[in-house]
Amino acid sequence: MRILVLLGVILLCCIRVEVEAKMEATVSWWVVPSAQKVFREEQPPTNPVRAVFLSAARGEREAAQLVLRPERETQLVRVTLGDLTTAQGGRLPAEQVRLHRVAYVHLPAHGKEFPDPLPPLQTPLALKPGECQPLWISVEVPRETQPGVYRGQLELEFSGSERYLVPIELRVWRFEIPLTPSMRTAFGLWGDGIARLHGVSSNSQAHQKLLERYWELLVSRRVSPFSIPVDIFSPEAGKYLGDPRLTSFVIPYSDDEAQLRRTVEYLRQGGWIHKGYFYVVDEPITREQYNRLIEVCNRVKKIDPTLKIVSPYYRKPDFDENKTPIDLLAGHINIWCPVTSFFDAERLRERQQQGEEVWWYVCCGPGKPYANFFVDMDGVAHRILFWQQKLYGVQGLLYWNTIWWNPTSTADPWQDIATVKEINPNVYGDGSLVYPGKRVGVYGPVTSIRLELLCDGAEDYEYLTLYEKAFGESATREVIRELTRSLTEFESDPAKLEAVRERVGRALDARYARKR
Repeated sequence: MRILVLLGVILLCCIRVEVEAKMEATVSWWVVPSAQKVFREEQPPTNPVRAVFLSAARGEREAAQLVLRPERETQLVRVTLGDLTTAQGGRLPAEQVRLHRVAYVHLPAHGKEFPDPLPPLQTPLALKPGECQPLWISVEVPRETQPGVYRGQLELEFSGSERYLVPIELRVWRFEIPLTPSMRTAFGLWGDGIARLHGVSSNSQAHQKLLERYWELLVSRRVSPFSIPVDIFSPEAGKYLGDPRLTSFVIPYSDDEAQLRRTVEYLRQGGWIHKGYFYVVDEPITREQYNRLIEVCNRVKKIDPTLKIVSPYYRKPDFDENKTPIDLLAGHINIWCPVTSFFDAERLRERQQQGEEVWWYVCCGPGKPYANFFVDMDGVAHRILFWQQKLYGVQGLLYWNTIWWNPTSTADPWQDIATVKEINPNVYGDGSLVYPGKRVGVYGPVTSIRLELLCDGAEDYEYLTLYEKAFGESATREVIRELTRSLTEFESDPAKLEAVRERVGRALDARYARKR
């Protein structure tokens, strides 16, 4: 009888333990690549990845997403991370790891929310039953970091003392990406949105500090703004113009030839003229616009024929359908910058052979199947443009703005990201790659998934540039064509992109190992 009672007690204890275990397991979690956009309604995968695996060069920023999906209402109350270490005693301080919360914006044309803003993670963080909440885990590898495999773990504590340990493994390659980007970028940072949405006067010191923070975010993501955050003739200008991360800036233009000469001489004396370019006429179509552009070019070239002039274009002139911008502007501009859907590889290669630069741009177009930076595009579409840029030998990327929060279109991008309604109300995020931080308690900008993936793409470009130097142009093109075969044909699976990038990294790492 005692044996039966004992067996019964044991059985009840087993049942109790099993029930308690089921009750305690309230949060499903898994890891996905940074380029995979995770929607609220997604279900846990059949075979979840249970660790963060990253690889990065020295000087690179790399990220993954940890997806949380609770079965009942709960809170993430604490996140703890120690240093990442190697078996040989190497250490990557925990401060090099940044945690962000993936936030969502509503897109009316799709009738649902899309992931994009990345405000800093703040705890406690309320989690809704049956809804995914990704966390963005970003590691910035200092240039002095020793190569090797670094390991650590992230501890998550939820309400009710429920805890999970998430292993982190980071492989640091032997090579590093250059501090000065190998490709030129020219991104807008203009408009009154910063002052308006942070609630400060545009003439205040507070606004000046905000401008500096927005500028710093962009250059830290390998993006060069059109203008520096101070007057180009101010004593502080050299700090920005001489920043090695800056690849380009707009030179102020004046029809007054004497003033123009003074500006050019000032920049030449400072050692900054090689970064500068003139950008006076945008997307010329009419005869008047072409005439004005040629007038500007003649005035600039009279001072110095090597000075750089860009004028983005997206179509033929409206006064002569038999001519192209190349026909009309050859011998005048020397930075060619078509929209990607109007890119003429053969003719622009000829201009490069004349010693001229070739850039390209995207804006409110083109849409799918081209790559662009719209919120409702796949994550790979924000990154693959840089692989295409290396494939076609394009030297620069121009983008018209990063903070276009025009109140006639959108009062607040957190609530309405249809930024160019006058062109197309169903284009989301054009000219807006960051978010004003005041809404989430940040004195400055909040980055986005799109900006981070754009940075990843610029870093991919550096991998490919190093690979081209090590293994040749033909081998590099073969690698690129595994992911993109033309401007409208490219892989959308983040895992495939990561696999190709990993193979490139391993090949470079092995080459650097042999050199040592």
